[in-house]
Amino acid sequence: MAPKRNAGIVSSLVDLAEDDLASVRLTVPVRPDQEEVLTRIVRTISQNRDRHHRRQRITKAAIIRAYIDALSSIPVDFTNVSDEGELLRRVLDAFSASSLKRM
Repeated sequence: MAPKRNAGIVSSLVDLAEDDLASVRLTVPVRPDQEEVLTRIVRTISQNRDRHHRRQRITKAAIIRAYIDALSSIPVDFTNVSDEGELLRRVLDAFSASSLKRM
């Protein structure tokens, strides 16, 4: 039996997969250049899909969730992170190390 959907905000979100239920709504301020990157990714995905691959609308939120899932799949040293710049450097290092292992 499928889980019962909530009648509130969750059922109104069109960017969630049919089987997924949002458990937390998060508002995150981003810089204008970051928003432009998300917009460009959405546009690129939309333009490069044929009719058979358009079951679900890909939104900025979907891209952010995918990035979070990708980040959680690699080991990052979160010890004594001093600021956002340091966090970014460590994440990029972890992605680089992860991609080198796949070669």
